[in-house]
Amino acid sequence: MTHRVQVGGTTTRHLVESDQDAALDLLEHGLREVPVYRWLIGRDSPVEAYRWYGEILFVEYLRGLHGVFDEWGDLIALIAVSAPGDEAGRIDEDMKARTKHQVHVIDGFIHRFTELQRKSEEAQVAENPIRVIFALVHPDHRRGGTLAGLVDPVIERGRREGLPVTCSTSDEQLSALYARRWDAQVRAQFTLTDGPTVWVQRVDPPA
Repeated sequence: MTHRVQVGGTTTRHLVESDQDAALDLLEHGLREVPVYRWLIGRDSPVEAYRWYGEILFVEYLRGLHGVFDEWGDLIALIAVSAPGDEAGRIDEDMKARTKHQVHVIDGFIHRFTELQRKSEEAQVAENPIRVIFALVHPDHRRGGTLAGLVDPVIERGRREGLPVTCSTSDEQLSALYARRWDAQVRAQFTLTDGPTVWVQRVDPPA
């Protein structure tokens, strides 16, 4: 396992299965702050619903999950990346049963999920890109370069491998940051029914 110590005593590394509980602690709060996830899961849905969806994301994207840990070993930030050829993780039978329960008890979830999937597919802006699925930073550690420390290596990987990097966000300030820092220009956008606008952005590799 490769560790990379950064400024301020933080350490960035690839996550493993044993990091799941720490990741879910961050995801259950972080997802609620993200407009598109709040729309999808429900503004008033309980913690259990957000933790369940966080677990789905953790399992599916574990291969491309990296986290930042502070000097005490607490997870303070996450990024999920999916590259061409990456195989998604598979949920077990227990998770399948809990998923079946959640998608029926969360009012309107199936309809909203279907709409999000359809509009996301229609708004694809590159073939075979490296995709930033999500990036979350604990509120106490924002504005200190933590997010940049996670995204910079992804952009560099795209340049090195000659692949575009795409990201989507429903946070207008984050969209502006992507454009300003990484020249990730908005290439498509869509608005969800009674929900937020999602901007789809792309960083092209050097010509």
